[in-house]
Amino acid sequence: MTSVVVLGAGALGSVYGAWFAEAGAEVTLVARPAHAEAVNRGGLRIDDRPPMAVRAVVDPRQAGDGDIVLVAAKAFDVDGLLADYQGSPDAAFSVQNGVRQAEPLVARFGSAAVGCVSLVGGTLGSPGHAHHSFDGPTLLGDLATTAPGTAESIARILPGHPVEVHDDIAPALWSKAVLAAAAMGVVGLTRLVYHRVFLIPEARDVFYDLAREGAAIASAEGVALIDGHGPFQIRSLVAEDRASAHRRLRAVGERMEAAGETDVRVSILQSIDRNRPFELQAVFGDLVAIADGHGLAVPVLRTVTRLLTAAMPGGPGPTA
Repeated sequence: MTSVVVLGAGALGSVYGAWFAEAGAEVTLVARPAHAEAVNRGGLRIDDRPPMAVRAVVDPRQAGDGDIVLVAAKAFDVDGLLADYQGSPDAAFSVQNGVRQAEPLVARFGSAAVGCVSLVGGTLGSPGHAHHSFDGPTLLGDLATTAPGTAESIARILPGHPVEVHDDIAPALWSKAVLAAAAMGVVGLTRLVYHRVFLIPEARDVFYDLAREGAAIASAEGVALIDGHGPFQIRSLVAEDRASAHRRLRAVGERMEAAGETDVRVSILQSIDRNRPFELQAVFGDLVAIADGHGLAVPVLRTVTRLLTAAMPGGPGPTA
């Protein structure tokens, strides 16, 4: 029996927790009070499937020692969760946004920490009930500091779900980070559902500019982007001229619309809907800081970051 602790089990953490439970693992979710109470009372429900019996706690100090730790909290909650969690897992990974998402895990868990890119989607409905909204793959890879084979050991426990183990996870991490900054930057400022970003020329323009600036930062770090899963193919997109990129992105929006994918609300929009802070530093601020370290001019990324800082719930507000 493998034991798994999910730190920050909202929508995505609940989906992964359910997958581990289905595989026979003993799962503990560390969740917000309402979600934890509902899970303990009636089980964890994913979509229309029967509820699963998993344990849920609010305090990470009550979670116990798991063989695997999954961090699924928003980036600004991670330090507190890791400080309070007392366990020493054999493997730890994060499904968060941000190119630096593995760094807190390396600092806390050392050689147990691996890199991960999650292309799985989830939304939280009522407490105790999560929706699996997108069935992309999970990409895992040992870092330079990881005990060899740790990523493969996680992948073996999730049969039946698309999981890939990469020898070098950095290109996938950067590709998702660049895509996240472009998508969340446009959505955060416009409040558009996702497919509309690609149907409106002005929104496509900013998406392309953000992607190109993100690719320049990755290149300065010595990382080549990849054409991975999904319709965007970020490496090909940033290599195209503006007119070609517009055609590519418009086609994405049209395919989504034809498929009925017309209410996809990316995570920043879900946070805005709930009047909660979003992952400003992890998604945007870290990229700007890395660009500054290389002396790169990233005017669109910097402007979007400033505007989102001003607009974020609990942000700086007016000054005298």
